[in-house]
Amino acid sequence: MYLGPFYFDTREVFLLLAGFLIVLANFFSWNILAFDNRTLLTLIIFIFITGALLPAIHKEAFFTVSMVALFLTLYLTLFQVILFYLLTFLFLRIFKVI
Repeated sequence: MYLGPFYFDTREVFLLLAGFLIVLANFFSWNILAFDNRTLLTLIIFIFITGALLPAIHKEAFFTVSMVALFLTLYLTLFQVILFYLLTFLFLRIFKVI
């Protein structure tokens, strides 16, 4: 989708919409099941930045790592999830998977 000079892939449009909805949930103090709103927003920002920095990434690997990181937020702290997320992309890049 083109919005002025910018091109947004479906993944980025979904992330922008999810981020907007989480900001609204945080503003109105709504709870999202077992997730922490600030943790989800931070994870969405990391996913958005990673997707922008690695445009040639395989969508399957990106989706798998993102979903695992999302579900890890239920059990681990934010620091551990971000560490997992960044180390996974580092190792996938070193082993030439992505």
